[in-house]
Amino acid sequence: MALPARARAVPAILAVVALVFGVWMGLLRVGFALGAPPAPGTHGAMLVLGFLGTVIGMERAVATGRGWAWIAPFGAAAAVIAMLAGRPTVAAALLLVAGAALVAVFAAAYRDQPEPHIVLMGIGASGWVLAALTWALGGSVPSLVPWLSAFLVLTIAGERLELARTIGTSATARRWLWGAAAIVVAGSVLAWTSPEAGARLAGAGNLGVAAWLLTHDLARRTIHLSGVTRYMAAGLLAGYVWLGVAGALWMVSGLVPGTVAYDAALHAVFLGFVMSMIMAHAPVVVPALAGVAFPWSPVLWVPLGLLHASVLVRVAGGLAANPEVRRWGAALNAVALALFAVTVIAIVATGRKRRRAAAGHREA
Repeated sequence: MALPARARAVPAILAVVALVFGVWMGLLRVGFALGAPPAPGTHGAMLVLGFLGTVIGMERAVATGRGWAWIAPFGAAAAVIAMLAGRPTVAAALLLVAGAALVAVFAAAYRDQPEPHIVLMGIGASGWVLAALTWALGGSVPSLVPWLSAFLVLTIAGERLELARTIGTSATARRWLWGAAAIVVAGSVLAWTSPEAGARLAGAGNLGVAAWLLTHDLARRTIHLSGVTRYMAAGLLAGYVWLGVAGALWMVSGLVPGTVAYDAALHAVFLGFVMSMIMAHAPVVVPALAGVAFPWSPVLWVPLGLLHASVLVRVAGGLAANPEVRRWGAALNAVALALFAVTVIAIVATGRKRRRAAAGHREA
């Protein structure tokens, strides 16, 4: 059962709200005086599960065409409201339900199409559930972050594994990816009792996933094409590099809060990798979710380039223990995300104007 467009707009709007508040909280954390947003301690949950969880849930609900699949994005969107209302316990409970619904979506998809990539994405969705459970039980941030990362890294790896079938992957290559994914999960489990050791192990897994993507992903071929195809491939490959950087930083630093590598290690994966995936997939995801045309425009290169430049500044500032450079890197991160949002809106609006003009010309 297809959900009406107006109903789809509800989680989409709340996803944008989660992004705005999450970025606001992030700017406060690096020292900008920008007032007092509600629930400032929910920065990570707001962005990863509130914003990205809602978007990924919407994408999968549209792809499956099952009405009940919308429990995932609506549950994540409701959790955003709970977080902003200062009800973290309610938010965690809603996120548990939403994550379980996403796992059920992949279970149903596997019954219809028993393929390895669906299993991998289902394991990623389980990372969402375990992250929400860790938060609900009062787990520390270092014990929570590996699960948040596992949710995104394994979900994206599963999507790319599906596309890799078009060019063929050897049994050895598939074992490589599954081995890296197993290390990500093992490190996340270990982080419950030993956060530093768990982060190091999960980092090794992330590095392995990044190396697999850089070696076997379809983007290695499509980068040689032109237009939107090259743009998407560039965004993907640049994101994979940041995942590799993040994996190395996790292995070295152990994600110990307060160390010089902590901020760099976190944002290399959640900004450099994940947000690059969002920007790269926008030409495909926006039409699917919003039901609108999204004509290709080279202007999209600007926010993508700014994102990666700003992450480089932020990571360099963090590793150099230079809070001022790190702060301005964070500010440029926010500018890149805002510019991307404005660019997407402008492209959609321009496409609508062109279609109306063409329709008017035909009628005349």
